[in-house]
Amino acid sequence: MSTIRGPHSIKTILTFAIAVVSISFTLLVSAILFSQFSSTIRENATVSTREIVRQVNANLNYYTNDILTVAGYAGDLSKQTNNLSRTEIEQRLRSIVDSRQDIVCLILFDLEGNILLSTIDAPVRPKEELTNQTWFTRALGGEGNFYFTGPHVQQLFTSSYPWVITYSQQISYINEEGELSQGLLLIDMNFSAVSELCQSAKLGNTGYVYFIDNNGKIVYHPYQQLINSNLFDEDLDSVQEHIFGTFTNIFEGRERLVIINTVNNARWRIVGVAYMDELMAGLNQYTTVMIIVLAFCIVITILLARSVSAYISRPIRELERLMNSVERGDFSAPPTVGGNQEVAALSQTFALMVGRIRQLMDDIVKSQEMKRKFELDALQAKINPHFLYNTLDSVVWMAEQNDTEGVITMITALAKLFRISISKGRDIITLSEELEHVRNYLIIQQIRYQDKFEFTISMEEGMENLPTIKLIVQPIVENAIYHGIKYLQEMGHIDIKVFKRKPGAIVIEVRDNGVGMDAQKLDTILSLEGPPHKSGAGIGVRNVHQRIQLYYGSDYGLEISSELDEGTLVRLVIPEQAPIHPIKVAQP
Repeated sequence: MSTIRGPHSIKTILTFAIAVVSISFTLLVSAILFSQFSSTIRENATVSTREIVRQVNANLNYYTNDILTVAGYAGDLSKQTNNLSRTEIEQRLRSIVDSRQDIVCLILFDLEGNILLSTIDAPVRPKEELTNQTWFTRALGGEGNFYFTGPHVQQLFTSSYPWVITYSQQISYINEEGELSQGLLLIDMNFSAVSELCQSAKLGNTGYVYFIDNNGKIVYHPYQQLINSNLFDEDLDSVQEHIFGTFTNIFEGRERLVIINTVNNARWRIVGVAYMDELMAGLNQYTTVMIIVLAFCIVITILLARSVSAYISRPIRELERLMNSVERGDFSAPPTVGGNQEVAALSQTFALMVGRIRQLMDDIVKSQEMKRKFELDALQAKINPHFLYNTLDSVVWMAEQNDTEGVITMITALAKLFRISISKGRDIITLSEELEHVRNYLIIQQIRYQDKFEFTISMEEGMENLPTIKLIVQPIVENAIYHGIKYLQEMGHIDIKVFKRKPGAIVIEVRDNGVGMDAQKLDTILSLEGPPHKSGAGIGVRNVHQRIQLYYGSDYGLEISSELDEGTLVRLVIPEQAPIHPIKVAQP
């Protein structure tokens, strides 16, 4: 079942609307800027990485061209055997090798594997082993074509095993007989020469460059040892699918930017690998700054939205406060609320309406005051001639019985009863005077009913001069006698207690041991609405309750509880007010 939400305030609606529009616009602009900046960073990272790979390729091409130059020079020297001796040719070649740290050796073989020229004087492996090596077999039969054989352990000499890259080419030379013959030129280069070119290329923190040959086999890789140990894998399949160009892929959980270029002279392919999370590190910093700025903007937007909405809604809320005050009963003239024209006009109209209502309320109050006076007079009139007749009849009967003391007691009580009832026309008397009135009434009734009941009256100390409206206890006592104790076979009891109930309330408690009331009759009396019970019970009770609420408000009145054959308890609750002076009634 869905919950129905109440209407929201204008301030909330304005704040929400302004904040949503502003924040949405800010987020849209931020998203566009982020997208453009992200695209720019990605593009710049790609261009930068491609440029680094291109530079490595250019350096490698430059290096291979230099090797080709050396090879060409060696080929030219091998054709000058008529002018130069073998020793002089070897000396010139050695001077080149000695001047370069990257060249290990330079050797010219015949097609059977015999050494014709060499820059190193060291024992050479048998020619059967030499002619079976890859660099020899690849160049054999391909005159004019040169080949670069990837990094391998040199297997030429029996005394040294350097890690080299081999250049091999079948060339023509002039033999000792002056005839043109075919030979195979070999130049071994340090592997470090190529690795330094690749290691100098920085593609982020962990990016790298490696080479593969036409068959997709690795020629050089900075993690070659880890690959050989199966501790590192390279995504060669994706590289084989992309012969040339740039692409991105996910490998081992990381997005990589892969750039492939061709090394012209070596017929290799250079592969640059850069990790996007490193290339986009600037974007991460930008994102952090943007989030901080965006959060700051959102906070500022919300604060501005609240300020603007508060400025707009403040007059309306002030008008609402005045309306709530009127709703609570404060009809003092409301001040005119400032603000925009609409609110000001509404405020003026409201002020006129409150003025009219206050005037009507004053008229109603006057009418209620008159009604209350009439009700009070009507209650006082309940001490009617019938009561007076019964009382005087009892006096005559006691006089005939020569009960002088009883006559005096009843006449004295009747006189006091009427004096307090009149109370110089005042509606408010002290609690002690109200209890004195009830005591005199009970004395008269006790004599009339020939001691059918007894009563007690008690009050907490210090409450004697606290004020109360008059004639509110006597109707309750009368109701207890006529509808409760009157029908008892045994002695009746009426207990009246006055005490304070916190906070700031006075309780007058009237308890009797009469026949009590059933639930239906009690509900009729408690409801204080509808017609009275057919027995007449509850008329005086209802009158007292309405008078108390009319005078003191709806928080006060009567509390009644009763059970059949147990009795009835009535509590009159009135507010505690400042003490007053009792009314001094002249003695007869």
